[in-house]
Amino acid sequence: MQVYNLEAVKAPRLCGVPLDLFSRLLRLPIIKEFILKLIKRKNKIPEMVRFANSPHCHRLEGEDDESLGNNDTQHLMPLYYPIHEMTKDEAEMHQRMVKEAPLDLKALADANVEALSSASKDKFRYWTISDYTSRYLDGSITPTQVVDKLINIIEEMNSRNQNSSVVTQMNKEELRLQAAESTKRYQNKNIMGVLDGVPILVKDEIPTVGHSVTLGTSFISDRVEKDVLPIIKLKQQGVLIVGKTNQHEIGIGTTGFNLLHGTPKNPYGRDGRHYYTGGSTSGSAAAVAMGLVPLAVGSDGGGSIRIPSGLCGIVGLKATYKRVARDCSVGCSVSHAGPMANNVHDAALAYAIMAGEAENDHRRHSQMQPPVHLHAYVTNQSKDLKGLRIGIFDEHIKDSDENVQRATKRAIEHYQQLGAEIVPITLPHLQEIHMAHAITISTEMYSLMEEHYQSSHFNQFCPESRVSLAIGRSWSSSEFLAAQKVRSYAMHHIEVLFQNKVDIILSPATPCTAPLMRDDVASHGESNLSETTALMKYMIHGNLTGIPGLVFPIAYDDETSLPISLQLQAAHWREDILFRVARHSQDILRGGIAKPALYVDLNDILVNSQ
Repeated sequence: MQVYNLEAVKAPRLCGVPLDLFSRLLRLPIIKEFILKLIKRKNKIPEMVRFANSPHCHRLEGEDDESLGNNDTQHLMPLYYPIHEMTKDEAEMHQRMVKEAPLDLKALADANVEALSSASKDKFRYWTISDYTSRYLDGSITPTQVVDKLINIIEEMNSRNQNSSVVTQMNKEELRLQAAESTKRYQNKNIMGVLDGVPILVKDEIPTVGHSVTLGTSFISDRVEKDVLPIIKLKQQGVLIVGKTNQHEIGIGTTGFNLLHGTPKNPYGRDGRHYYTGGSTSGSAAAVAMGLVPLAVGSDGGGSIRIPSGLCGIVGLKATYKRVARDCSVGCSVSHAGPMANNVHDAALAYAIMAGEAENDHRRHSQMQPPVHLHAYVTNQSKDLKGLRIGIFDEHIKDSDENVQRATKRAIEHYQQLGAEIVPITLPHLQEIHMAHAITISTEMYSLMEEHYQSSHFNQFCPESRVSLAIGRSWSSSEFLAAQKVRSYAMHHIEVLFQNKVDIILSPATPCTAPLMRDDVASHGESNLSETTALMKYMIHGNLTGIPGLVFPIAYDDETSLPISLQLQAAHWREDILFRVARHSQDILRGGIAKPALYVDLNDILVNSQ
């Protein structure tokens, strides 16, 4: 049996002037080689390379080799893009599912209206997509009124909290124009789509016409000539893009810290202290959690949708690699786009809209996917989970804080009561898999930032980014090749696991609640790789192998009231199963969704419009 071998990353926490000096030392030839060699040795990079080149990496290991298939002689080549090639049986299964439950966006949107009409009026709940569209339809509010309100709120927030910006860009003139056009469509009963007039926000790094891509820096400002496909699809349904959201600088951290724009506060922090939202999609998570918008778009290279969604208590989906097609500018082999919403149904609706192949996708990877569907979600309305196999890696789950373990255990018991079968599993060689991901994403990031790193822009990067880029620059060709061999091993193992043993893998979203932002980070930020990588503990495997993952809240900490969230992962292209299981997640929450401390109440729009 393969033992649980994941270890915490070993690196000192640095902040202030020492961090700035350290980031500069990593450019000095002899010193940087010594420091980086030490970091690699402490984090067992040589062991990862040896594993990649050993016979163990060319066969599957686990507690039950028989159930996972006899693959001892299978030779696994290095794999760079985690594209799952469907078998004939899989392709036929998806075609059958599409035929049984064809995707109907109107019916999907209307289903949430029916559910909300029967919901308790006493409990707190966010404004959903249906709350906007139903009120537009009955004339109680207009998209113009909503946009005017949001612009005022965002401007007030930015002037009052200059050190914690959520929204960093708005094109107010264009936004008001689009809102006016949406208002006319509702007046004329000529609605554009199921999201007509619904306000959304988009992460800085995702190309959107009318807004620059800055990656959270002061020196990058790329003009966008064409929307990426998921944004095109959302616009075709009538969304109003309110603006672009803050993010961790160049997307290479998990706290959401940004020295230029300030760091968004976690809306659930109730004791006056500044808790991180998580990152890198920090602004989008904060905006949804505080009720500013019902939906936002993020990207996820190492948990960047799921970590902030989990820490902020919202729903976040990292779809299958290339399921939501985009020409990725950051971390191209590990990055996934996806929706972030305040409820499961709206996340499913947004996914159904955003997903699908792209004609101009690199190497046509996205065209290898099956037709988009939500079969398991729309055909299984009851709470009965009989026949569903949920994989539990117990040692991995126990590598988390006690409050997270208790909440996760309660969720497992809940699904058992609904009829699901709990299946013990092992995810072998997690240490090697995590190091393979670290090598891959940091190398890809450095290759994209090399021009800036080697120029005068070096001084404009925050010190944490400099350190991460120095590490990304240091990997040898043999280390990078070894990482792709480990990816091949991990992907083959996970494919066989889903084919033969489980339908879902369940884990915490993060091993802890949102970390506290300390006072000593104000001037230069912080480099805390131990904390950063700990937040990624349950995320990395999915990014390296390309499987979909969905997070949602299941509890709130007794002392801080900060959210505790669960993650479900499924086989490639099976997002429908994730939404089916998550549908009943609110039943796990005692008392339902809690109202965040920072909350934008839009109900006064109704009062003022009457």
